[in-house]
Amino acid sequence: MKVFFACLALFSAAFADGEMSFAMGSKITRLPEEFFVTERLFSPLSTFDISTDLEPLAVVSKRFFSFTPSFDLEDVNNGPLASASAHFFTWGTIADVKDPKGQKIGCIEEEIWRIFPWAEYRVLNALGEVVSVAKMDLLGTEFSLFHPDFPDHIYATISRPIIHWLRDSWTVRIFNKEAFEQTGMDPRLLMMLAVYQTDKDNRDRWRILIESQISTEIYQYEGTRF
Repeated sequence: MKVFFACLALFSAAFADGEMSFAMGSKITRLPEEFFVTERLFSPLSTFDISTDLEPLAVVSKRFFSFTPSFDLEDVNNGPLASASAHFFTWGTIADVKDPKGQKIGCIEEEIWRIFPWAEYRVLNALGEVVSVAKMDLLGTEFSLFHPDFPDHIYATISRPIIHWLRDSWTVRIFNKEAFEQTGMDPRLLMMLAVYQTDKDNRDRWRILIESQISTEIYQYEGTRF
């Protein structure tokens, strides 16, 4: 698996032939059926390690100077693989993902109008076509991915432990590679989906903490007036 991400820059050319594969020279390495997106516990900015059971594959780091949540995906040698930036003035998360040349490879859009799921996203390809839906369960621990036309055919999951207060550790499992390849979904979107959900949860946690602190201080101040 050592060349898994070495050719992500060549992904578009490989994918144009209908192959979900990564080429380096003449060697082809297919997408692993299971890999992990793990948030680092001690890091000045949000950082995630992409790995398999055998070896590290890539790193996703949050950009410091950015008006919206933005991330850079790099291989283990710090070579750029992709970048993602959220939109301004949106109710939910909408993030464009681009390759190192600045070409758009897809988009992640959070579905705001929902009833039961903890979270739900639409994944779009470079042409703006919805190629996958990611719906989270009621416990907020697992995304089920399926094609919008076939909601009963789950081809992959992105899951995390039910207790994840200090950091997130996502496991990406692809059960049906053929169905995944047919969606036309760039695998970098899977990684960014997990990253943006963790980032959203972290920001919500900080917002609730700050609001709670402000409410407490206001209550204490009001109490001293009488």
